[in-house]
Amino acid sequence: MLDLALPLAQPITLTRGPRSHLVTLMDAAILIRDLEPFRQARPVWDRAAEMILVAAETRKRADVQEATRQLLTALGHENWWKDGAAGRITKRRDTPFPA
Repeated sequence: MLDLALPLAQPITLTRGPRSHLVTLMDAAILIRDLEPFRQARPVWDRAAEMILVAAETRKRADVQEATRQLLTALGHENWWKDGAAGRITKRRDTPFPA
């Protein structure tokens, strides 16, 4: 069973694009579902969708982090998200991560 209500490894605020803020795997899945077909056909979005489904199925922190990283990569390709730390997932304060 898929748990798309899981939070992403970090909330993502888009600089442009069809949605403004992504918090959960569901938010990311909806974003991808609503993309124009020419964008959905890009391999970077296929990989992001695949990783979102893997994370929703396994519920593993590492898989959620990878899904978030891949989503950031895809968003970066569209110039919808920019950050000097692109590709680096920050630790959530409310989640106990080992130091």
